[in-house]
Amino acid sequence: MFKEYLLLLCLLGSGWTAEAALITGAFRNAFSSDRVEVVAPHYYIDGKSDTYQGALDGKLQFSIEVKISEPQLVFLVFNEDRLPVFIEPDDTVSVRADAFKFPLVVSFGARGGANNVVLQKYLQENLQDYNEFNNLRFKIGQWWANVEEPMNRQMEDMEPAAFRDSLDRRKTAAFALLDEFTSQNPDALSPGFRDWLSAEITYYWAYHLLFYGQVYGNMHHVQSEFFDFLYDAPTINDMIGSDWYRQFLLELMARQQAKKGQADNFWAGQYHLAGELLSGKALAFFRSEMINIAFSVERYKEILPLFNDFIQNNHVVGYDEKVADLYQKFAKVSPGAPAPIFAATDVSGKAVSLGQFKGKVVYLNFWASWCGSCIRKMDYLNAYAPELNSKGVEIVNVSVDANPEKWRETLQERHFQGINLLASGDTNMNIAAKYGVEAVPQYFIIDRKGAFAEKAYGNKPEDIRLKLLEITK
Repeated sequence: MFKEYLLLLCLLGSGWTAEAALITGAFRNAFSSDRVEVVAPHYYIDGKSDTYQGALDGKLQFSIEVKISEPQLVFLVFNEDRLPVFIEPDDTVSVRADAFKFPLVVSFGARGGANNVVLQKYLQENLQDYNEFNNLRFKIGQWWANVEEPMNRQMEDMEPAAFRDSLDRRKTAAFALLDEFTSQNPDALSPGFRDWLSAEITYYWAYHLLFYGQVYGNMHHVQSEFFDFLYDAPTINDMIGSDWYRQFLLELMARQQAKKGQADNFWAGQYHLAGELLSGKALAFFRSEMINIAFSVERYKEILPLFNDFIQNNHVVGYDEKVADLYQKFAKVSPGAPAPIFAATDVSGKAVSLGQFKGKVVYLNFWASWCGSCIRKMDYLNAYAPELNSKGVEIVNVSVDANPEKWRETLQERHFQGINLLASGDTNMNIAAKYGVEAVPQYFIIDRKGAFAEKAYGNKPEDIRLKLLEITK
């Protein structure tokens, strides 16, 4: 099977089709050679983001060409401040500002100027935090939905009718802004912008109503008729560049799958459900995202057959690159693939290699002294260690600490069971890099033959213990 998937990768197209848009401008009270950047995220298409760099010339002006394939937001960055800018393929936007007032006071011009005048007024009246790390997260099925803290407080405090009324008023005011500008400035706004902003307004409204009903439904005794708003939020929309539309799709489909009450095959279930409810770009985005998330949470067995199906049947080829890159990253650590060999010295200076554990099951745990969740998890495994060792499980803890002394100090304090290695302890080998570890906690199970084994479906220490015992049988 591994070779078959590699063959499929060779058949992929060259990736997403992008066109140029030009952002120009000038900054008063700045210095020539000051850096200007445009960040263009297109994760939803190919899992990547581009940063285009420029600098102010002698007249304090800049010009940056940006590649995009859909009408969407990009971010103009100057002195670490970020300004959301709407662009679309073959667009031109000019931005002028005072360095001391950016991004609060900005003027726009060129073809896309009017679009961005309306966008900035909309964002002033509807504040949004584009840093997802500031948001709260709640689980719907196996998917984590985000909500900004001020909105979450409203959800906690407001009864269903009042919350629905507040979202309705927000949506009405936003559309009134769009319609008023259009009536006063006929033909100033591009059709692409009107469609994009309409999608942003509609699906912001729908996303938060759905979030409220799903997450706070029991708390506020939400009745089934509350969800009738879904009739006014079409499931299929061509504005895939709208982040709120994409978030709404993910939330809606997660809810539909969670209602089935099936804990297993959650991502595969949504993948198949999408074939019944979606089409075009929406279907390509959603299915590629399901493969993306399932790979990232290591549901390899569940999702690999769907990777094959997607490559063969997806008609929007730009999304192929996202799943291909994921496959190349995760296939090498999927069940059945040979585990990368390594050699290092443990905390006492003794030589250790993966080969010496042949015939045993290895629990390879990556952690760090600064990672609280890692340490809590390892404390549980300490209690399980005698039982696991008696069944032929070898616990190997690999720290990604940059400071060896902090690593040693933590080991002396915590007395973690098993063999303790430092990921970068050997100058010729970084064990974490060989295993593709980019964040901790992370773990792998290696079977008696030296190949990766399937992980536990849950991530609780008890789930891992049971899976390790199952593999030793």
